[in-house]
Amino acid sequence: MAIARTVDRRLFFVLDRVHTRLSQQADAVLAKGSALGRSQALVLVFLGYNDNCRMSDLAEGTGRNNAAISGLVERMESAGLVERRPSYGDRRVKTVALTAQGWSKREEVMNDFRDFNTQLTKGLDDAEIEAVFKFLRLAPNQSKLS
Repeated sequence: MAIARTVDRRLFFVLDRVHTRLSQQADAVLAKGSALGRSQALVLVFLGYNDNCRMSDLAEGTGRNNAAISGLVERMESAGLVERRPSYGDRRVKTVALTAQGWSKREEVMNDFRDFNTQLTKGLDDAEIEAVFKFLRLAPNQSKLS
């Protein structure tokens, strides 16, 4: 007979709850600061490291599907934060780049999250933080169903 575990010991459920709480806290941080949603903030941060990337790379890098990223980029383009450009190698492919306004808004987002990140890691030493990062990088690959 198997011993029942409390929900709090099931890693998936703990991670799911943490994700929900962190998402709510991130929304609050962004609402106070840059006034963007998490998805737009994520796009700005990703483009800061991968400016002028293909739409498909942006979708993959932000964990969104192509349809979702297309609508998101369209809204951000209307707000003046990004612009779509034809690719130099293949004019059928579109790339996405930050505008001057997008770079400025990205800096606001980065500032919003500096303190948030500091609070998240409070009480952890460098080795513990690295262990968390290692787990989070490996977990999606470890849990693939056969």
